[in-house]
Amino acid sequence: MKISESNANYGRQLYMREVSEANQAKQGSEANGQQRSSGDKVTLSRDSRDMQIARDAIMNTPDIRTEKVEELRNEVKEGRYAVSADKVADKIIASAINEYV
Repeated sequence: MKISESNANYGRQLYMREVSEANQAKQGSEANGQQRSSGDKVTLSRDSRDMQIARDAIMNTPDIRTEKVEELRNEVKEGRYAVSADKVADKIIASAINEYV
C-alpha cells in the first residue's frame, strides 16, 4: 500500500477533529457543572470505525490470488501469454509520474 501525503493529511484531519470534539464535550460538561468521571473513556468516530473495518478486511484478504497465478503460469507454459508493449510503457510512465507528483 502506497502512503501518499493526502492519506497522511486525512489521518491528521481525523485526529484533529476528534480532539476538537473531545475538547468541546469536556468544556460543555464543565460548563454545566458536571464532574468528570474518574475513569477514561474512548469513543471512536464513525470515520475511524469505517477505517478500522476496511483495515480488518484488507488484513483478512490473501496476498496471493492462487487461481490467477495458476492461470498465468499455464499461459506462460503453453506460450499463450502475450505482453502488450504499449500497456507496459503506459504503466512505466504512470508509475514515474506518480513518484514525482
